[in-house]
Amino acid sequence: EKSNLETFSVDAATLVENPRQVAALFRRDGLVRVKRILPQKIAEAVCNRVHQELQTRRAEGDGKYFGDVYGYEDTGQRWDLKLQLSSEVKQALTLMLQHVQGVLESLRPSWQLTELAAMCTFPEDPGQPVHADTSHVYDQQVVTIFVALHDISPERGPTKMYPKSHMDGELHLGIKEVDESSAVLCTMSCGDCVLMDSRLLHCGTANTSDLHRFLFYSSWMPPARRSRGSTNTILPEYEDGLSLRDWQQWTS
Repeated sequence: EKSNLETFSVDAATLVENPRQVAALFRRDGLVRVKRILPQKIAEAVCNRVHQELQTRRAEGDGKYFGDVYGYEDTGQRWDLKLQLSSEVKQALTLMLQHVQGVLESLRPSWQLTELAAMCTFPEDPGQPVHADTSHVYDQQVVTIFVALHDISPERGPTKMYPKSHMDGELHLGIKEVDESSAVLCTMSCGDCVLMDSRLLHCGTANTSDLHRFLFYSSWMPPARRSRGSTNTILPEYEDGLSLRDWQQWTS
């Protein structure tokens, strides 16, 4: 039996009212699920936008709009689409960042945007091996915020996460196995999000439904000079330029 996502859940209002408390939960568990951070209408607008951009980019066949997905020689069932700052995306980011800014700044004072994308999976996607997005517990902390753009049922391939695994060096080195009984399945309602520490072990599960699964995500890291040729899923024009502190300017 999967341990319950409710245990790791807060309401969107709590992020604004008590950001330090939410930051403490996040530090401890490596994830926090936020209910209804986006109204359904806004999530659906981003979903439609992602549909359009995905069709266009796939038709153009230009690889620069797609990130590398861990565990795939492209089977065509999973696409990591770099997004433009369209009006729909800006509107979603505005609402998200109003809520999340205080939590991130309780963790550390400054952050910059390092990924802006949509993870798109399709029916019969087989899921992924368990992995962490940054390979080592001592790596730079990156926080990724995944937003559900529609309801995500267990059949639709929700992400499985392993709470507290972000600080476990033995797990990362493969000295011990993940404890499956600790895993949480991130089934979500449209407009919910999960904040995840990039060192947390997780995997996409198989999509056995006949529906796609779209997640809108952004990742944040402490300001740093990036190594050239980074694998971050962000369009080059946004690399290094967008800080959390100035988000009102670049989303307006």
